[in-house]
Amino acid sequence: MATAAAAGTSTETSAGPPRFQPEERGRAGARRRGLQHPLWLHPGVSDELRQWPHLYRRLGLVLEQLAAHGRTSVVKGCRNANRGWLRSPLGGNQGVQYYLWWTHQESRAATGLELPTGSIVVRAVRHHDDHTPLHAGEHADYLTLTTAEDLSEDIAGEPWTADQATFVDGKAPIRLLIGRPGSGKTTALWRAVDARDGEQVLYLTWSTALARHAEEHFCSFAPESVQVHATDFTTFLGEIIGCDVDRQPLEQSRSVLDQAITRAGRNMAGPWASRLTALHAEMRGVLIGRAAPDRAETTAQGDIVRMSDKGYTKHRGTDTGLEMKAVRAVLKVARSLPAGALRAVYPELAAASQAVRRLRNDQLPEQFARIDRIVVDELQDLTVLETAVIVQLCRAIARRRGWAPKLLMAGDAGQTVRPTAFKWAHVSNLLRSELRAPASFYLDEHVRCPKDIAEIVDRSAHLYTGVNKDVRPTKQHKQSGGEHVDAQLIHVQLTDPADIEPLLARLADSDNVAIVATSDTRPAWVPPQWRQSVLTPAQAKGLEYQAVCVLDPGANMATLRDDMFTREGDDIDQELHRAAIDDLRVTLSRATESLIFIDMQPDATALEASVRMLGNAAPYSPQDLIEHIERRDTPPEESVLLRTREATALLDTAPLRAWQRAAQALRMLGDPDLPNGVQDPAVRKAARHTLLATAARLLVTPGETSLTTDEIRPLTSEALYLDVETRNPDGIAKEDIDKIVLTESRIIHLLGEWRTRQEEPHQVLLVDSIATLRDHVETDEDWTRNAIPNIAQALRNGITAGAEDLDHAAHYNVEDVSAWLDTTGYTGDSETRAVQLCRSAVDNLLKAARTARGARERRARIDSAQLVLASLEDEPLREGRMHEIAGDPEAAVTAYRKANATADIIRVWRNAGAWEKALIEAEGEAESDLTWLLNLEALVDQRPRGQNRRLRKAERKRLSRVLDRIQKRRGDAHEE
Repeated sequence: MATAAAAGTSTETSAGPPRFQPEERGRAGARRRGLQHPLWLHPGVSDELRQWPHLYRRLGLVLEQLAAHGRTSVVKGCRNANRGWLRSPLGGNQGVQYYLWWTHQESRAATGLELPTGSIVVRAVRHHDDHTPLHAGEHADYLTLTTAEDLSEDIAGEPWTADQATFVDGKAPIRLLIGRPGSGKTTALWRAVDARDGEQVLYLTWSTALARHAEEHFCSFAPESVQVHATDFTTFLGEIIGCDVDRQPLEQSRSVLDQAITRAGRNMAGPWASRLTALHAEMRGVLIGRAAPDRAETTAQGDIVRMSDKGYTKHRGTDTGLEMKAVRAVLKVARSLPAGALRAVYPELAAASQAVRRLRNDQLPEQFARIDRIVVDELQDLTVLETAVIVQLCRAIARRRGWAPKLLMAGDAGQTVRPTAFKWAHVSNLLRSELRAPASFYLDEHVRCPKDIAEIVDRSAHLYTGVNKDVRPTKQHKQSGGEHVDAQLIHVQLTDPADIEPLLARLADSDNVAIVATSDTRPAWVPPQWRQSVLTPAQAKGLEYQAVCVLDPGANMATLRDDMFTREGDDIDQELHRAAIDDLRVTLSRATESLIFIDMQPDATALEASVRMLGNAAPYSPQDLIEHIERRDTPPEESVLLRTREATALLDTAPLRAWQRAAQALRMLGDPDLPNGVQDPAVRKAARHTLLATAARLLVTPGETSLTTDEIRPLTSEALYLDVETRNPDGIAKEDIDKIVLTESRIIHLLGEWRTRQEEPHQVLLVDSIATLRDHVETDEDWTRNAIPNIAQALRNGITAGAEDLDHAAHYNVEDVSAWLDTTGYTGDSETRAVQLCRSAVDNLLKAARTARGARERRARIDSAQLVLASLEDEPLREGRMHEIAGDPEAAVTAYRKANATADIIRVWRNAGAWEKALIEAEGEAESDLTWLLNLEALVDQRPRGQNRRLRKAERKRLSRVLDRIQKRRGDAHEE
């Protein structure tokens, strides 16, 4: 075992709290990346908004979104003469709404302006009812913004609050950011990364869509010297343990637990028998989720850790006063289930257990060894066990290099969407015991939700008064401010079941409208064909919609009254009820303009709950709501963009709904030459890529949806060949575009076979095809990225195993293997790893050549090894070995001489019988051996002529014995 000194660590980092380097702001002159989407800004935009500070500040946020993402969270289109212009809401003064008018460089609205590919034209600020024709003007009319520095206060206001700035400027190495919905937590985390330079940053968030969104921001606004690896937490766990982690929905996880308990005997669940959802939450959030590895109160059950019986009994007895019969029942269930069953129910917690063990044993993946800062968003959706993985990563890095990465974490205890039993106190205690005490920062101002909706979110916090105080989320005080946008509050009562289907059908097909349940169980009255169109809070998390329709909020809130905890056994539902309130608040905070409550035949209590929560809401009939939605008269470009955005955002959490929206977007494109067709090339390209990206993800994740490969392929084929005849980005020749399409088609075919063919040749062929595609398209045109995180570890393992496969190893070279690793999202030094794998490929090929049965096979293996060697630099030892096996001693010695491998040179010459050449290099025993052999040969050369005829029989026998002694066929033991 290596000592602490040999490992470059100290006693402090290996046993006690690790050291942290002082926090510093980035250098003022740190070089920034260019904006992903350069902005061409008309000066009138800034001049118009300076009179309203809040709108001037909002302009800064909108311009940043356009520069990084090429879009804003809410986009509206235009019709008739203004077709091609897009509008993003800025807010208003005393309820008067203003919109920013902009368009893509490829749009018909920008015709006549010669702009770089990917540019965005920002033309004007207009009142919401101003639709007079708008002309782009001349090239000279615009200011050019190409870097982050160009977005100065002379252009737009700083889009962050004083509280956000305080967090960004903080000096503490461990900082917790606590804020309510829409308070700008994510923005503050991004700013903290942007404000430093020369760092390697690991950014962890809720989903791959949010990770990609963060990545887009950093590509425009982080310094060039900053390298950010943005990923979701599940993918991160897979990178630590070296295999992909099953992304199991909560509903499926509960079903697996139900089946396991049924097999073991349902009577063991005691008071939990009729509350399996609560039992699932208790085991996930507390029994397993609060287990701190290697602590006295923690035990291992197979490959998953949980709290010990004594520890759990003590913890639950003092934490929430859970009755002892409920505590004993939980432990009885846990003891009765085999470790494999627990792993099947909670695969992500089993992975976290394994990750902690590996990190404690210093099995630190190479790509994380140099991380300087770890940033975690949506912390409330991690259990203590999952958070411990991040903490142990910090300690493992500290042991490796002597100091720990800085740690920034943001969350809202009132927005959990999966059972974590989250408490800020547990996080603080873990950090304090393993790293150091964190500094806490609070965001108290709404920066996203309209004021009316923000007030509803605040009102919903009062529901926590019906939950045990120890269970309630902390830091839920009232926030100030809110967006200067008028909100629409609408209440619909469904009294006739016949209204359900037409209403859901219209809402499901509407633009920027989300139908969201108040929990992860959709109302029973939703028809089966529309259930996938209804999002759960977990699926809607992190998304924004212009209008959010909440189903049965009154009935949900009626179950959360103060007096609902008086029945026997309700103590075990405390965490579940707290989670139900969290879910409701996540749902309420998704709306940016309209919040719509839809209650199905509510009783008096449910109706009162909805009315009290909404406040001054407009009563609508189902038909009123349909007419309200239809009056929006959305242009086709806007409709397509809204659907592509929603499909991308829902891919992790609601894949079937994502597929529905992507398919709708593709089918809505129409013929670009017709008046009702989408003409904007950027919009058409977005629809194509979104459909292909969604298909790619569904093809590699069996079980996520009921869709089959045969159902996915027809639309995929349509998307592959969309606009092939007219697509010609950057002057690419048609034959090259055809090659790109053929490569894409091959990728879809290989992805379609993923479920049944997960062996090395298939994996390497897939990554090679994707790498080929990436060589020919821009990053934002690469639709394969959404599929990779779910199978990244399998692909990397396939690349590693491919070096062991003789037929496959023959095709390895450093450039290709490095590209394959990059394709999987590998964040380590891909070239160094590629060199290692190519060396392994050469070694395996040469070993096979040495043991080959015939000359033909030997020659083939040698030729393959030579091709792989050609991609490696300075490999004289392997080159010498190759020539030696090929029977070319001269070439072998030349290579070994470059490597100063004297022993190998001597071996080659001696194997070739070239004693004189070997003697030139030899020393010690080898020199003695060779000298004696040469002397013996000289003595034999002096043999008298005709002696063989004169030898007597006894002399021949004696001579034979002498030769035996020379060849050590006799007397070896004696001589040794």
